[in-house]
Amino acid sequence: MQALHPLDYVVVLAYFAIVVFVGVYFGKFIRQAKDYFAAGSSVPWWLAGVSLWMASFSALTFVVYSQLAYRYGFVAITLNWVVIPAMIAAAMFLAGRWRRTRIMTPLGFIQERYNKNLQQVFVWTGIPLRMVDNSLRVLSTAVFLAVAVGQSWFTLELCIVVVGVIMVLYTLLGGQWAVLVTDFFQAIILLTGIIILIPLSLAAVGGMGEFVAKAPDGFFRLFAPSYGPFDWVMFAVMIAVSYNASWGLVQKYNCVETEKDASKVAITMGVLSFIGPFLFLIPAMVGRVLLPELMDKPNGTAEAYVAVCLKVLPVGVMGLMVAGMFSATLSTLGNDYNVLSGILTKDFYARVINPDADESRLLMWGKINTALVGGLTILFAVGINQIRGFNLWDIMVKAFGALGPAIMLPLIAGLFIRRVNSRGALAGIVAGMISGTSLVILNTVLLGVYSERVASDPGFAYWLKQGFNSISIIVNISVTLAAMWIGSVTGKVSEEERNRVEAFMARMDVSSDAVTAAPAATGQASPFLAVGIALVIFGAVFLPIGLFIGGRSMIIDLIAGLSMMLLGSVLWITNRSQRPREAPAPVSER
Repeated sequence: MQALHPLDYVVVLAYFAIVVFVGVYFGKFIRQAKDYFAAGSSVPWWLAGVSLWMASFSALTFVVYSQLAYRYGFVAITLNWVVIPAMIAAAMFLAGRWRRTRIMTPLGFIQERYNKNLQQVFVWTGIPLRMVDNSLRVLSTAVFLAVAVGQSWFTLELCIVVVGVIMVLYTLLGGQWAVLVTDFFQAIILLTGIIILIPLSLAAVGGMGEFVAKAPDGFFRLFAPSYGPFDWVMFAVMIAVSYNASWGLVQKYNCVETEKDASKVAITMGVLSFIGPFLFLIPAMVGRVLLPELMDKPNGTAEAYVAVCLKVLPVGVMGLMVAGMFSATLSTLGNDYNVLSGILTKDFYARVINPDADESRLLMWGKINTALVGGLTILFAVGINQIRGFNLWDIMVKAFGALGPAIMLPLIAGLFIRRVNSRGALAGIVAGMISGTSLVILNTVLLGVYSERVASDPGFAYWLKQGFNSISIIVNISVTLAAMWIGSVTGKVSEEERNRVEAFMARMDVSSDAVTAAPAATGQASPFLAVGIALVIFGAVFLPIGLFIGGRSMIIDLIAGLSMMLLGSVLWITNRSQRPREAPAPVSER
């Protein structure tokens, strides 16, 4: 393995320059807060679907899941498939329902459905969970980059800061439109690198047959200790809850024009979530045969993906993979930072501090809040890096299992169940968070007390780690639902709240498509014009690099570069004469 070649840095810098170009290009179309936070609700469903998929994973996938794939094999792919039932539920029931709320941010309906005070509770209880999740993504990207750079001075902490700052600057540029369009460009970049990596990694171990023959016993089973069917079901339940009430992912449903389009977004996400894990995790599985020594290296399994890349990828394409890791994380964090900023701006600043703020002031505070969220994420990532005794998977599952049900179940209930009131929602939040936090503390204490037995008894270790996490999810969901029911049926509901709920549910009974106003021109050209130009420029970078390197690497670089240039040229030519897109302006978007 070698560190990045200087020419790999050229590829990475070219990637960042193009991302800035896209952000600046779409920044000129931002005229009001709705453009910045919801892209004017005029995004094609397939573009929102690709963006939703890109927002659902990050470098975390290529560190956490790759660590599992390297150690245990196919079960890492199986664990990724828990997204599929969540998207089936979204396509059938939830995506269109979220679009029907006709809101600008996922919490915009809380004040209408419950009350203003509860809305602020949702704002301030939901942000910590998103911060932990985003911090894990920044940390994972930093792990990949630090190993790839391979310089002692480029410490993991410094890498966290560099990655975090890049994420903030990217999000600040062009709002939700830049996030969506750059997601499409970044999906192409990431898939190009992975499609090259898969055959090269298999060739390095002698082909698929040799890989299968040399892999450990049970490496291709759907489930493997310590991740069995019970854990899969519990994780699927948690993902179904979190994905269908996750602020960042729900925002994609609000970016499209119709409820039918929102359901198509979920279907697109489900299909890509079935295919993606195969492509993403095969190289990490091959790494078990190619680089078995990582099992004996401290934290070596977390570096499996980048180690395989450094082993087999030629100069230039390795830079493409680093750009791909950034692209995966930029997609997720760009989306999440935009949504969190929207919540702080629209649901806190505009409702509590300055209800009379005009559009220019809202835009200004939207960007300030983006920088604030990004800075706190960096601090969280540095702190998480100091935690010992848990891998990143454990931390991720514990965080979502502890806080997710309390925050997200009241949101989903508010979409469907008239009987759930503000008292019940608040009771669910409080009880669920107490339950979740208490179980995490208890588990941490027990792991410390029984540390020696955990190290020597695999069965006991499973039930105190993965088994405890799975059971905690059941307990927290049950406690949250019970508290919501008890809180809703006890005490009297005020006439004002009853009228508000009835008005909200009456509006939810009417399709948002039925109240769409006449189209209003957005003045925005086809997004593929910018994508096409970006691909042509980025592909052209590989041509001189390939010619300079020579040999087999030259052929691979030229194929990669010419392929991107060809696709970019098609998009550029077919969209350069397209008129600015006209999109409907939904009534009463909040």
